[in-house]
Amino acid sequence: MIDTILAPIIWITSFVMMLWHRAFGAVFGSESSASWVLAIIFLTITIRAAMIPLFRKQIKSMQNMQRLQPQIQALQKKYKLDKQKLQQEMMKLYKDNGTSPFASCMPILLQTPFFMGLYRVLSHVASGNAVGALSFDDARSAQHANFFGAPLSLSFLHHTPTQMGKVGVTSVTSLQVVAIIMAIVYATSQFLTQRMMMAKNTNLDNSVPNPMMQSQKIMLYVMPFGMLFFSLNVQIGVVLYLMTTNVWTIGQQFYTLRNSPMPGSQAEQEMLARRKAKEERKRQELLAKDPEAAKELATAANGSTQDKVAVSRQRQQPVRTTRSKRKK
Repeated sequence: MIDTILAPIIWITSFVMMLWHRAFGAVFGSESSASWVLAIIFLTITIRAAMIPLFRKQIKSMQNMQRLQPQIQALQKKYKLDKQKLQQEMMKLYKDNGTSPFASCMPILLQTPFFMGLYRVLSHVASGNAVGALSFDDARSAQHANFFGAPLSLSFLHHTPTQMGKVGVTSVTSLQVVAIIMAIVYATSQFLTQRMMMAKNTNLDNSVPNPMMQSQKIMLYVMPFGMLFFSLNVQIGVVLYLMTTNVWTIGQQFYTLRNSPMPGSQAEQEMLARRKAKEERKRQELLAKDPEAAKELATAANGSTQDKVAVSRQRQQPVRTTRSKRKK
C-alpha cells in the first residue's frame, strides 16, 4: 500500500540515485561501496539544491514572524475572549505582511516524501529486490554496499540473520558501532543547526517576550534525543542522507545569515562590523599606495578639526553684560 502511494517518489529517488551511481561507478567501479555512498550523498545534494528558493522563503518567513511577534501578542491580548475574531485578525496581519506561519515548514514537508522514498528503496535493496529505476542487478550491488563496514540497507535495531547473510556480514558489531556514531553525529548536527538559527537570527532589541522563541528553545534540547532514537531505527543509508542534509543546512544557513540577516540580530551586527573593517582596510591600502593622497586627507582632517575647534570657541564666547549688571 505504501509503495503504491509513493511509487512516483520511489521511482524519482531511485532514478537520481542510479544516475549518480553510474557517474561514480565509472571512477570507483560499479560494484564498489564508494559509488553507492556517494550516490546517496549526491542524491541529497540534488534534492537540497532544488529547494534553495524554498529555503530562502523559509528564512524570510521566520524573520517576518519574529518581527510580528509584538503585534501578534497584542492581538492575542485584545481578542483573548473571541477566538474567531483573533484568527481573522491574525490571518489579516499575515496577509498584509506577506508571510505565513506555514511557509517555514514547506522545505521539511517537501523533503519528507523523498526521505520516505529512500527508506522504501533501501528496504527493497536489503532483500535484493528490484525497485523503481533499480534493476535486480543494481539492487544486488547496492545490497552489498557498506559505509565503514556497516551495510547501507540495514539499521541498528532492524537486521535479521538472513539479511546479514545476504549482505555478507557475519558480525553485527561493525554495524552497531557505526550506527551509534552516525546517530550521535546526526543528533549533534541537528542541535547545531537549530542553535545557529536561534543565536544569529534573533532580534536582540526586541524586549517583548516571544513565545515562539521559548518553544524553539525547548525543541532545541528535546529534538536531538528524538532524532538519536529515530536514526537507530532507520537504515544506515537513510542516516547518511540525514547527516548530509544537516551539513548542507548548516552551510546554507551560514551563507544566508551572513549576507541577509534579520535587522537587529547578532548576525546583522557582525555583518556591519565586517563592512566597517573592509572599508577601513581599503582606506589604509589607498593611503599606502598614494602618499600624496594621504597628506591631503590628513590636511583635510586637520582643517576639519581646527574648524570644529574654532566653532566651539565661538560658541563658548562670554556673553557681554552692561555696567549696571556688573555693579549688581
